[in-house]
Amino acid sequence: MPALAFTDQRERLRRIVENALEGCTYDSSREEEGRLLLVEARRQADGARVYLRFRGVERSEATADPAPGSAIRLGGVGAPRGSGILDFVIPFRRLFRPRSNALRVSLAVGSARIEVFCEDAEWWEETAPPLPANGTDA
Repeated sequence: MPALAFTDQRERLRRIVENALEGCTYDSSREEEGRLLLVEARRQADGARVYLRFRGVERSEATADPAPGSAIRLGGVGAPRGSGILDFVIPFRRLFRPRSNALRVSLAVGSARIEVFCEDAEWWEETAPPLPANGTDA
């Protein structure tokens, strides 16, 4: 892996979100204090609960309410809207916009799309308790 990959925030964020959500279904999401957004999901293979916390959230948007149980996957990681080719053609545009380190993370949840404008993310999972030998919970 090239040394630049460790300092490329876009690639780092892409790997975190992709690894967290691989093979998961959506459970819920909620805002937390301190510019945080927590997405809860469940790994289909073993039922483990997966938690993906976006840090330094500037804002988040959804096209619709995501349905619990829908497949969730990374749609992409990129620059926030409003930046791009025009910033190179008209460089002074950047002078009038507040500086931000946020990236746009796009999540596909069934037919809904969630966009999170954040600086970083972290994830962890809790394994599901094993079922008893007779296959029932009680």
